[in-house]
Amino acid sequence: MTFNDQRRSHADPSLVPIGSPLALAPGDLLIEIASFLETRSDMLNFCLTSSYVFSNVSAVLYERVVLESVDQCRLTLDMLFRRIDIARHVRELIVRPQVKHVGYFGPADSSAASAAIRRVASAKCLDALVSFKWEADELPFYDDMWFALRAGCPQLRSIGTSLGLSLPRMNSHLFDFHGLSQFALYLKRGFYEGQVEMLLDEDHSIFKKFWDMLVKRCPDLEDLTVEGYSTVPIDLRYLVEGRWPRLRKLVLGDVCVDWFPRSLTPGEKRPFVSFLEAHPDLETLSLSRHTIQPVHFNSLDVDALSHVTAFSGTHQQLHALPHLHKSIKSVAFRDPVETRDVSAPTVASLLRELPSLESLKISFTLHSMYDSGNLLRSLIQSCPMLRHLELTCGHKPSFQLDAFAKTIRGFPKLRSLHLTIVKYPGDETLVSGAVRIAQSNPRLQKFSLTFIPPVYPVPLPFSIPYRPFPFSFLPVHATGLFEVSCDQHGLPLSLSAVERSTFVWPWGLGASTRTKKYCKDLRPPGCPARRRPGVRGLLGLLLERSSAGEEMRMILFCAFLAFLAGCGVICNGANHHYRSKALMIPQQEQPLVV
Repeated sequence: MTFNDQRRSHADPSLVPIGSPLALAPGDLLIEIASFLETRSDMLNFCLTSSYVFSNVSAVLYERVVLESVDQCRLTLDMLFRRIDIARHVRELIVRPQVKHVGYFGPADSSAASAAIRRVASAKCLDALVSFKWEADELPFYDDMWFALRAGCPQLRSIGTSLGLSLPRMNSHLFDFHGLSQFALYLKRGFYEGQVEMLLDEDHSIFKKFWDMLVKRCPDLEDLTVEGYSTVPIDLRYLVEGRWPRLRKLVLGDVCVDWFPRSLTPGEKRPFVSFLEAHPDLETLSLSRHTIQPVHFNSLDVDALSHVTAFSGTHQQLHALPHLHKSIKSVAFRDPVETRDVSAPTVASLLRELPSLESLKISFTLHSMYDSGNLLRSLIQSCPMLRHLELTCGHKPSFQLDAFAKTIRGFPKLRSLHLTIVKYPGDETLVSGAVRIAQSNPRLQKFSLTFIPPVYPVPLPFSIPYRPFPFSFLPVHATGLFEVSCDQHGLPLSLSAVERSTFVWPWGLGASTRTKKYCKDLRPPGCPARRRPGVRGLLGLLLERSSAGEEMRMILFCAFLAFLAGCGVICNGANHHYRSKALMIPQQEQPLVV
């Protein structure tokens, strides 16, 4: 089908090729096929095959829409406003109008994004919308955007927003939602820096409005998130007064919820401990070092939190909950582990008590290049059943990728890996290290590698960002996303990669990002299927590092020597022939002189 035929087929479903099996496939089967496509680009290409496929598969393609800039908000939301047939499939909308690596988010950008959302929501185009999140440094410019979402999206049950320097008004439409099942509040850096009086005011009315909405009008809350990073936590003790029988997930950042303005009476439990005991169906629990002191878990009932399978917090808090160790499957340490204070074997001994652990996220702050000597081996010995690993080693170089690729063979069930390290001096590039990891561990389906500069801060509250040398031309941050394809025998065939490098320009001129996509062949150099036909295949065979390549180079060298010898024989024969011919010419007789 030509390009013009494809354009006509989008306009008229009857122009779908009769012989195509897609024209006869039912819509449910097309949706099932689309669900197996891993990337959105593949799903988009599948939708563009015909208008019949697009009309059936667009429900999967537009089920989750993420807008990463103000321009995307204008274009995409304007399209959804005009195409109600597509907008009715949107169930989750995430708006991130602030461009990455840009510190300033002006009112003009916020007003443009919030106005576009208000327009499409007030037209009731997003009648199937269930979840909405606003992720920026400040609240939306137009507060009536929340009213449009509440009035125009009858199925909306999940709300997420950010708080920065500007706070919502007391009569904000943000406080008018009811019947929510999920609520997320992200406290940004501007909030902690500009609202110092709120950090000290324990009875601030803004958070009272939030808790009145959640406690009184959202009794079926299942997911509650209050996230933020700060060295001075904010007082949210009113949160522990809520009782939500269906609460399954609780995420608390650097907030304080467990303190009394008076001393405890004998036998009285801490407020947050009583809150946890009142929610026995919790499955995901994420805490910070400011949420509760580990020693206060001693008064927690042994039968409490019996359904928790995912935990995030400090290793001291996890150590204080021994009755959860047998059921926990996922652990994420919120704060980096300082190798100067806590050794890797100490953390490994704690992880050894988690027999069901399958997913681990951990960061180490190295104070010396020698701190990572037994780090990886300790993790292998303590977590043999690990399937997902996210490891970060910051500040100092840790280990070389060649040694790392051989060592992680000790994880027999590892399927995904996210590695962030400081590049070892003279070590390999991203692609070379990824090839070694894929060849040594073909069972890894997906993994990522990230290089960060020395003394680059692992996420710490109010950490000073690293500033490279002003005239450095090396990337400040390089990340590669890799996917391994194997044959029917489990041997690696190819490595698909997307590599991104970020360069920070001096004197605050911003940053630039470069993206590169490529595919590497992982088959052995001597594999016949890897060789290309024709001249390119012969050149590839001559350059490959294998016994066949060495033999071809030797044959070519011998042929070249034979050619030189032949040329020498021919040249010598020609010269001899010319000399012989010159000697055979009779000399003319000279006349006699009397």
